[in-house]
Amino acid sequence: MTPGTFPIRFVSRSFHRRGQFRSLPFFLVLLTAMLVFVVAASAASTFILKWGTVGSEDGQFLAPRGIAVDPSGNVYVVDASGDTRGQLQKFDANGGFIARVGQNNGTAQGFINAYRVTTDASGNVYATDGAVESASNVVKKFNSSGVFLFAFGSSGTGGLFQLAAGIAVDSSGNIYVADSSANVVRKFSSTGTSIGTIGSGGGGDGQFNGPVGIAIDSGNNLYVADSGNNRIQKFNSAGTFVTKWGTLGAGTGEFNGPHGVAVDNAGTVYVADTGNNRVQLFSNTGTFLEACGSAGSGDGQFQGPEDVASNAAGTFFYVVDQSSRVQKFGTAATSPTANAGADQTVECAGATTAVNLDGSASTAGSGTINSYSWAEGATPLGTGATLTVNLPTGTHTITLTVTDTGGGSDTDDVVITIQDTLAPNISCPANVVVNLPMNSTATSMVVNYPAVTATDSCSSSVTVNSTPASGSVFPVGTTTVNASANDGAGHTSTCSFTVTMQYDFAGFFPPVANPPAVNLVQAGRAIPVKFSLSGNKGLGIFAAGSPSSGPIACSSSDPATLLEETVTAGGSSLSYDPSSDQYIYVWKTDPSWAGTCRQLVVRLNDGSIHTANFKFR
Repeated sequence: MTPGTFPIRFVSRSFHRRGQFRSLPFFLVLLTAMLVFVVAASAASTFILKWGTVGSEDGQFLAPRGIAVDPSGNVYVVDASGDTRGQLQKFDANGGFIARVGQNNGTAQGFINAYRVTTDASGNVYATDGAVESASNVVKKFNSSGVFLFAFGSSGTGGLFQLAAGIAVDSSGNIYVADSSANVVRKFSSTGTSIGTIGSGGGGDGQFNGPVGIAIDSGNNLYVADSGNNRIQKFNSAGTFVTKWGTLGAGTGEFNGPHGVAVDNAGTVYVADTGNNRVQLFSNTGTFLEACGSAGSGDGQFQGPEDVASNAAGTFFYVVDQSSRVQKFGTAATSPTANAGADQTVECAGATTAVNLDGSASTAGSGTINSYSWAEGATPLGTGATLTVNLPTGTHTITLTVTDTGGGSDTDDVVITIQDTLAPNISCPANVVVNLPMNSTATSMVVNYPAVTATDSCSSSVTVNSTPASGSVFPVGTTTVNASANDGAGHTSTCSFTVTMQYDFAGFFPPVANPPAVNLVQAGRAIPVKFSLSGNKGLGIFAAGSPSSGPIACSSSDPATLLEETVTAGGSSLSYDPSSDQYIYVWKTDPSWAGTCRQLVVRLNDGSIHTANFKFR
């Protein structure tokens, strides 16, 4: 080994000792401080979400350093902590805790110092349990339900492993384990039988200096994160060296102690560039694609990223770092999905109607939604996830446009119908009663009645018609006025009231006394019933069937007035005396009414009714 290689290899190995792997090695910190950190602008990778905090509860981590994704998209995280409940946690694709696998108890199915994890095509889970000073250094296999299947390996310089680190499984079920202290990758059958080794210690092609992470692609090519040599090496399925890339540095395609490597089905290679606090993406031949991340604790930032894992499709990758969390990234800028809400039909509330627009059900794509804008055609309406707009009656197609920090955008339309289904609210005046002019022969006159009013929730201009119109000539009696209101949208409402034209009737004149007096009279005599209508209105003043009479109960308590002025007549008759301006109705009584009481009812053709009470003897 060269003089410059030894200290790098030495420190790289000590970096993985239990209790030290959570802090960056001194030489990495020194180099990071000396080099200018360059990160290529991410063309596609976008932070999506994160989970995990410091702690020993479910979903928390103390020393996470390995991560893998199974064929169903579940995520396994190795936490080399002392939690006796288990150092391997299983999550769904969005960080929802599912279960713990194995216990931290040193048993065959437990862990002492869990290191790295991988899965195979059937969803089986493989984890290394290794440390330089540990008596473990074994590989443990579990099925997809977390049931322990078997373990193999032994520890120490005379054993099978010196430091079992990265692990991968090929399409035939062969198991590859990076023995970081021995500077080899060991290959085993699916049952754990040793097949051979790949590589040796050194800095040449196919040699390693503290290999940590390993990954296998769909063609069974092997990728090794050669941490101490600051490079990635690729081998074919036979273990023959194919290519390498990377040197020490912080520039594009350079590394500072890379610890993790993953590859998806498309051949994209993901490298956890630990000392540079970033993840770099490459083609399967080593062509640089992009880098994401920087030093820090914010979203999309890292504090010593330990490992990286991709789903098979390459649409997401996950990074676990020393800040006790997992971050999920999207590898392609997926657009957000705009959701402008359900179409609305709203009853109008005036010239314009307030309508609430709600786009909060929109979902983000690669990034987070940072813009909501609403427009009707080319007319902007406003911005925000929710917006209140004032719209006139009619149908409106409103478009919501959302954009997110991943650079994507989407639109969705909502149709708002402002309808007018209600008729105007019409109001007629109270019934009108007027008297004909005094001292005249008029039997009709012009009447101006209060206006009919109407309002409408949608229209400020409502047409009102009344028949007969105010100012028309109304005849004696009661006339019905019919009114209607139209809002111009085909909706009509109606109401009605009456105009009653009355005579000026002031009561009966002597000899007839008005109620409550009772007139005492001889049955069979004709009684002159006198009254005035203030002018000669003709003899057709009575309503049909009037006057009339009918029996009433006699009461001794009613005041009685003797009616002495009677006449002899062959029948009832009506006349008008212009000298006294009086109508005289001669009422012929019947002799058989003797000993009874009756009421005379005079109904005029103006609708008024007048009565007088009589007691016959």
